[in-house]
Amino acid sequence: MLLLFLVVCFALSQKAATSYDTLLNQYATAQDYYDKATNLSFAKEYGPREEALEKEWNRKALAGFTALYRQIPKISLYDSLLFYTAFRIGELQHYFENFSEAVAGYKEAIRSKEKSSLPDSVLFKPLLYAGIIFYNQNKFDTAVQFFKQAEKIDAAYANKLSEGERLYNITGVLYYEQGNYKQAGNYFQKALQVLSKSNPYYNELFVNYNINLAQLYLRLEEYKKANDIYQKLIPRKANLNEIYHNIGSLNLLQGEAAEAIYYFRKVHFQNNKITRLYNSMGNAFFKLNEFDSASFYFQKAVDAYRSLGANSDPIGYGSVLKSLGDYHDHFNHYNEALRYYQKAIHQFYPAYNHESVANNPEQFSGVFSYINLFGVLNAKAEVWHALYLQNKDSNAAQQELAVYQSAFKLIDYVERTYESDEARLFLTKTIHAVHDKPINVAFELYQQTGNKKYLSLLYSFDQQNKATVLALNRQLNTPLAENTSLAVQKEMRIKQEITRLSIRSAQATDSAQLATFNNSIRDYEIELGKLQENLSAKEAVQGSKVLSLSSLQSLLDGKTVLISYHLSPEQLTTLVVTKNGADCYQQALPAGFNNLLQNEILSLKIPSAKPTTAQNPALYDLLLSHVPLAETEQLIIVPDDVLTYLPFESLQGKEGKFLVQRTAVQYQFSTALLQKNTTDFSAAKTLSFAPFAHRSSTGFSTLPASEQEIKGTEGKQFFDTAATKEKFLAYSEAFPVVHLATHAVANNSADNLSYVVFSPTQTGDNLLYAQEIYNLRLQNTGLVILSACETGAGSLAKGEGVLSLSRAFAYAGCPNIITSLWKADDFSTAYLTTRIHQYLDKGLCIAKAVQAAKIDYLADKTINPRLKQPYYWSHLVFVGAYSPEKNLGWIWFLFAGILLLPAFLFYKIKSRKAGP
Repeated sequence: MLLLFLVVCFALSQKAATSYDTLLNQYATAQDYYDKATNLSFAKEYGPREEALEKEWNRKALAGFTALYRQIPKISLYDSLLFYTAFRIGELQHYFENFSEAVAGYKEAIRSKEKSSLPDSVLFKPLLYAGIIFYNQNKFDTAVQFFKQAEKIDAAYANKLSEGERLYNITGVLYYEQGNYKQAGNYFQKALQVLSKSNPYYNELFVNYNINLAQLYLRLEEYKKANDIYQKLIPRKANLNEIYHNIGSLNLLQGEAAEAIYYFRKVHFQNNKITRLYNSMGNAFFKLNEFDSASFYFQKAVDAYRSLGANSDPIGYGSVLKSLGDYHDHFNHYNEALRYYQKAIHQFYPAYNHESVANNPEQFSGVFSYINLFGVLNAKAEVWHALYLQNKDSNAAQQELAVYQSAFKLIDYVERTYESDEARLFLTKTIHAVHDKPINVAFELYQQTGNKKYLSLLYSFDQQNKATVLALNRQLNTPLAENTSLAVQKEMRIKQEITRLSIRSAQATDSAQLATFNNSIRDYEIELGKLQENLSAKEAVQGSKVLSLSSLQSLLDGKTVLISYHLSPEQLTTLVVTKNGADCYQQALPAGFNNLLQNEILSLKIPSAKPTTAQNPALYDLLLSHVPLAETEQLIIVPDDVLTYLPFESLQGKEGKFLVQRTAVQYQFSTALLQKNTTDFSAAKTLSFAPFAHRSSTGFSTLPASEQEIKGTEGKQFFDTAATKEKFLAYSEAFPVVHLATHAVANNSADNLSYVVFSPTQTGDNLLYAQEIYNLRLQNTGLVILSACETGAGSLAKGEGVLSLSRAFAYAGCPNIITSLWKADDFSTAYLTTRIHQYLDKGLCIAKAVQAAKIDYLADKTINPRLKQPYYWSHLVFVGAYSPEKNLGWIWFLFAGILLLPAFLFYKIKSRKAGP
């Protein structure tokens, strides 16, 4: 077919016919050697003789195509012949691992195609192959450019192009190197789905793609899944070296170093992967404390890399350098360890090439091995810490903090490159594992020097591991809220479709149906990732999400205190910020603190048959002893870890008063989300729903007091059968206040499947899932009141907070949420929310309206004392924007001016009369 195509192209010119015949014969001769070599590679009995013969025929093919290329006239008539000849040269140079010459061949083929009448589909392979070379040379940015062009061509054809599965696989590998394991998995699975069984390399490719999928599970610490894949692949007898190496790595990660060595010794790599094998052997012997053997294999890894030439495997070599740093760190050779770590940084991030160990990457761009770079930066910081402990050299501690600043900047950059929250949450988990260390060092330096710069650093490290995913999404989504472009509309449709399929997938019981849903979700997630890369909103988000300490202070009024907690296994760090100052305190946690806190929270959730009694003030003292409560009217609390489940209002001091009786309390996920409230709720219209005011439904009881909750509100109200999910979705973005007085269910095993319950309809679609709420646009909604049960409950994501329904509303853009921490009493909830609305109508800010409602409840003598336990009233908490006290000073100046004006006029008149 190819020769026929060339005949048609070149027979167009009678003048070129003689020259063409000669060139075509040369092409046919070279192609014959190429085809024979290709067919031989598929031989069932393939050994050293066949390998030698394959290389010989490929050399002859390369010589033939190269000679032909020199003779082809470089005019447009010959562009098609130029394309195929240049492409074959690229392929054959690639085969012989002459990568520069191969790329030159592929690029020449691409240039020739632009001048020819050939279809765009012919560009797919040269783009793909050139991208693979650049990837293997660690030139990720260039590789991505080629892959994107290839992907664009593939997408233009209804029938997927040959070797499309290779593009999906290598794109997955790129995402894997970046640490975006969610999207990597999507691409690996897509590669397996489109891989045709008729492909002559089917078995090898099937094994390779599954190996990549197993490696992903290895990184996610899902060791059983990874091992199951490897064991199923072994009987296929393809790529066994890679399989055994990875099984060894799996054993090493699980602490089975001797078993790991057993598998490593079954591996016989003949390519650049030998560097990684020797490094793995060195790490296994290191774990066994056989340090001579470890050193021997680390050196073999270095020698192997050097013998293969620069760029043979930069990431593998970076891992070797990291291992050597760990080796010297173990023997307290700290300066040597630092030098190796610095070299490793360069391998993982080639754009950075400073040799000084006192220097760290400050800015990041492009695509590189993010997770490996973060790991070596963390190791470098720990060595500086060891130097600090060795002689209490504050310079070493400052160097340590500088490295952590670099690592945190890296994570901030990487978060913005990821397109899914699942990938970002994994990243948050990664940094959470180390963030205690810089906080403690910053505190120690602050204590030693009193220098406020260390306090600012401590504050920054603390906030950069709190709700960063939520804060980033609020930043990204805000400019999109008003964007009605086709791309943004398409993004919303894809998200909605992913949500719909995810919910159906969770409900599916048939395995075939489940596989269909999951395949569709994967394809949509791949499409969403491509689309989001092109949306300009990401580019518009620059700089840190966290307010600086000075900016935070300027936001507060003189009667407000912000407290940010950092909870580590041994101690509590409390940062106290006021308008006029900031300070920080560390306290050792009392023995059994976790049990004390859990018992406190549990006691709040279970009402007693007796009236409330005084609580143990130990928790109150621990959490609030450094807060100037006497001068405070409003507390903003940024909790950490399990403290997120605690309603601080319920804490009692020694005098028996609840905290809510002393000050208004509000919460915020992070200061990155703290903003000044701009909505006046005194005249705000409310959209209200009470689907169970007079009726029940299967599994959900009547909530008779819910009618009282919303009956007096101004706006639009829906009761019983009228309170449908469809009505909510239709009106939710049109009102400044939304009040949902209904049931809700928290799903701690799958947070996206937590839901709010509306009135059942004929279609049965009455559950509003958290994942659906994420897709809403509530930037124009000033307040959501979720008096439904458990809307503040959910699983705890380290460094991100509780993944609750209330968080979903915050994610959707609403800055203020009143939410419920547990299933509470219908009557008390109605009492509180009714008064909250009344106090908002009177002009109180949300925090003080919630406080006033709770004080009323506690003071109301008509309520049974037993119902005044915190269970009944402390479940409702406010999370959101800050309303500083209104500055009325200008009114007093105006009033004084009005009073003094007559006296001034009288003086002026008298002065004129007394004149000469």
